[in-house]
Amino acid sequence: MATRPADQARQTPTQKPKETALVSLGKRIARATRGAGQLRLFLILISPTFWLLLFLVVPLFFVALYGFAWYDESYILQIWPFDPSNYQDAISIAPDAIVIPLLLRTFGMAALTTIVSLALGYVMAYYIARVAKEKWRGLLMGLVVIPFWVSFVVRIYAVFPFTAEESFVHTGLNSWGLGVLSDLILGFFELGTGQMVVFTLMYVWLPFMILPLFASLSKVDPILLEAAYDLGASRWRAFLHVTLPLTYPAMIVGSILVFITSVGAFIEPDMVGGGAWQFIGNYVQTQFSFTGGLPQASASALFIIVVTVLLISAYRKYAELEEEGETEVRSRVIGPLLAFLKKRLGIGKASEPSAIATDGGEPVAAPALRASHHETPIKKAAWERALDVVAERAGKYLLGAATAIMLLMFFVPLIIVAVFSFNSIDSVVTFGGFSLDWWLGRPDRDGLFEDEVALSSIFYSFVIAGLSSLLAVLFGMLAAFAITRYTFRIRGLLRTLMYLGLVIPSLVMGVSLAILIRFLNFYMLGPLSLGYGFPTPIQWEFGLASVVVGHTTFNIPLATLVLIISFREFDRTLEEAAMNLGADEMTTFFRVTLPNIMPGIISAILLGFTFSFDELPVTLFLAGGGVVTMPMFIYGLISKKIITPRVNAASTIVLLLSLVFIAVMTRMGRRGGQLFRI
Repeated sequence: MATRPADQARQTPTQKPKETALVSLGKRIARATRGAGQLRLFLILISPTFWLLLFLVVPLFFVALYGFAWYDESYILQIWPFDPSNYQDAISIAPDAIVIPLLLRTFGMAALTTIVSLALGYVMAYYIARVAKEKWRGLLMGLVVIPFWVSFVVRIYAVFPFTAEESFVHTGLNSWGLGVLSDLILGFFELGTGQMVVFTLMYVWLPFMILPLFASLSKVDPILLEAAYDLGASRWRAFLHVTLPLTYPAMIVGSILVFITSVGAFIEPDMVGGGAWQFIGNYVQTQFSFTGGLPQASASALFIIVVTVLLISAYRKYAELEEEGETEVRSRVIGPLLAFLKKRLGIGKASEPSAIATDGGEPVAAPALRASHHETPIKKAAWERALDVVAERAGKYLLGAATAIMLLMFFVPLIIVAVFSFNSIDSVVTFGGFSLDWWLGRPDRDGLFEDEVALSSIFYSFVIAGLSSLLAVLFGMLAAFAITRYTFRIRGLLRTLMYLGLVIPSLVMGVSLAILIRFLNFYMLGPLSLGYGFPTPIQWEFGLASVVVGHTTFNIPLATLVLIISFREFDRTLEEAAMNLGADEMTTFFRVTLPNIMPGIISAILLGFTFSFDELPVTLFLAGGGVVTMPMFIYGLISKKIITPRVNAASTIVLLLSLVFIAVMTRMGRRGGQLFRI
């Protein structure tokens, strides 16, 4: 009689799957640290904390230190004794001063960019979060975020056709009788002007403003608005005194993000501003690349570092307020807000709140905000009544139109870039027909795939993005596990490091890491290697390793935040069930926890890969030894004024890869809008 498979399975002893070396090592560490919680926490935190301290915090101190450096008669850089002349020159307000005027221009343009971004970002975020149907919110936010994941060099380059009078954009407008609109666009999109710099910065960093505003507006309790309307408030007053105050933390977070990134900008002014609109970042980058300019670059960069560190405290405060959840926000914000609302709306003196009994029998105060508490209806001014009429009849259409225009502004230039990569003629403003010549080449023209530097840049971009994203997820997982599972003294410090890594300008990170490498080579690696008998000094050469370190450093905070969400949303009763069935801690982690947070891990890897693939400023300061990434290749062609459809072809590759990664992430089960909580 044949044995049924089920019976055979019951008769066959269960074989334990073979353990990997990593699992075996983890089990030994878990057994050795059982009962020693502090030791286990130390082992978990040591690697991510050490990495962030060494490659994020320590380099900032070296920037300040090298501001006191000087060159001796042999043109060798010396640090001791300190020479304050670089800082004295930096803070000079003499007629020939350089740094202070650049700082004033930078801060002024960054502030203007922030104001414009806040106004436009609030309109878009309000429409998506409060007006658009819920089923469309995920799609609309995806359209906002997609350009953000495309290299900003590509996005800036995509605007160029609008700046050229001979472009098909303006010839088309003129042929349609819209010459006035063409002149208006040319007047606004004029290279070498301040408004073009502000527009470019806003165009590049606007998603930084929209994301926190969208998250905050989505949390506004409709009951509060209903209460305001019941009290007689107009829609305008309800917005000013209810919706707007509740989104103050998000407004501050978004403004800080846009302001800091704008202060540290140097590629955007270089590409569209020309010599008349250089920022402090351009001066730092020029001095750093100039032989003998390192001390001046360090002293000038310190101003950006100080501004960044000062704003970090405000960013952390309001970012954490956004994360505290509805209960905490209601207790700290909404209670005082309701009292303020009554006062500003001119409500008559409220009666004392009546006492009602709870289930436990203890009297508590009834809600103080009731429609019956005001004695007379609130009188609306004529302008308020007019605004109410506009809001009711055309508000959603006006907001929708503004959002549509902004989305078109995001995507139309990118589509033009992709289309012109197939141009048959050597022009990026006039289309002569479809051709693959700029991709595959022809006898008299090298295509992108025939260019060894271009192919090498694609290879290095993949290698750097892959290595840095994997390392960042490894360190980020350890940090996220510690933050969500343990309470420890340096938890606040670790979160501060994460915030610093998120908002620090790429210029500062690139300069500081480059200075750290130079310090290690000159004062540590070189002398130690010669002291141990090596014939030549060992040096940390700029190249693949340095770029991977830089990209890993800015990816760790991003990976940590993604994985914190995954750990917090994971149902820990599954772990308890596994351990009740006899599984040890490491088996539970690898067999239960890890598979359940795998979507978060993959999301973190893809996010890190995308940001690394598109990164340029950090790479510019750390690259060497023939290492060129795709954004560097594109920026190099534009800087050398070699602007042909081959630049479009290279940009299209970056665009397509970004779209692929976004599509993969979207298919991983994140519902509309939830993808953008990080």
